[in-house]
Amino acid sequence: MRRFGMGVCALVFAFVFGFALPGAQNALAAPLKVVTSFSILGDMVKNVGGDLVRVTTLVGPDADTHVYQPSPADAKAVAQADLVVVNGLHLEGWMDRLVQTSGYKGGKKVTDPHAWQSLDNGRIYVRNIADGLAAADPAHAAAYRKNAGMYLGRIGETEGWVRKMLGSVPKAERKIITSHDAFGYFGDAYG
Repeated sequence: MRRFGMGVCALVFAFVFGFALPGAQNALAAPLKVVTSFSILGDMVKNVGGDLVRVTTLVGPDADTHVYQPSPADAKAVAQADLVVVNGLHLEGWMDRLVQTSGYKGGKKVTDPHAWQSLDNGRIYVRNIADGLAAADPAHAAAYRKNAGMYLGRIGETEGWVRKMLGSVPKAERKIITSHDAFGYFGDAYG
């Protein structure tokens, strides 16, 4: 059983967990089967894994991860996965039950959700995803790390654009009104 977590500043947050089955996919003939809990993580895994992974995303871009109700098909997908990538931090309250019910043999850790709202944290997600994919599929570790490097470059470009756009808004006018407390990391990172 392998588990992958990551650290930010002095605090250790478990943003992404790649759970590799013991002995999973030493020499792959087919793409690595990866299940992600929601679409943001699915996109990150696709960018890092490229053609070497087949990603199944449980919660799509138009659904609410907090209230999602897993289906029997989700349990089957998790049970058959080579790697499961979740946010953790209590974002997917249903995930522990799904993993337990599916019979998946991975591990877990937990702390605070919505961390990807800071692109610095997004970089941590990408590095951990690359590490998780490389551990589950060592034969393609170099490709995962290369893809991660290119994706990290695009994240850097995006962050430059975000900082430029937000820099044009006077600090006194930088306010977000929302019904969900999901922008703390964004606010801290970008003022």
